[in-house]
Amino acid sequence: MLALLAIASLSVCTVEDARYRMRTAPDIVATFHDVENGRDWPSRIALDIHIGASGRDYWFLPWNGGTDGLAHLASTTDVRSASWRPPSPDDGKERPIGDIDYIGTDASYHVYEGVPVRNGVAPAHMLMPNLGDVLWHLTPPDKRDAAPKQFFDLVGCSKSK
Repeated sequence: MLALLAIASLSVCTVEDARYRMRTAPDIVATFHDVENGRDWPSRIALDIHIGASGRDYWFLPWNGGTDGLAHLASTTDVRSASWRPPSPDDGKERPIGDIDYIGTDASYHVYEGVPVRNGVAPAHMLMPNLGDVLWHLTPPDKRDAAPKQFFDLVGCSKSK
């Protein structure tokens, strides 16, 4: 009950202030960052998934699947880099590990339509069901990371991450 109250108190958190931790792998954390990524990526945020075991970060840009109603994350390079430019939305180039699926929910696990956007309400939980498969099947093998098929839970809300 206390955990649900804690999550409920964070429900007014904006996406870019939210901090997440993977439920069964607490060394895997996720944060959204403001980014000016052009008209092709209208959410104006990027998601950083940090794998504590390897120290690697994976960056993604949210996008909606159009008429299928599904939400996705397109991999990209580190958006903090001075040379970063958003990838083309159509050709798939500059997407180091391709795309992954995305599901965001409120504290009661009602699924949100679409992807998170800057200044929007942060989801209480997020699931990227194929994240582990994508991270494990990277080549070469020394770049593999493991991630269970599990929810990320909202654990904090702060302007300073």
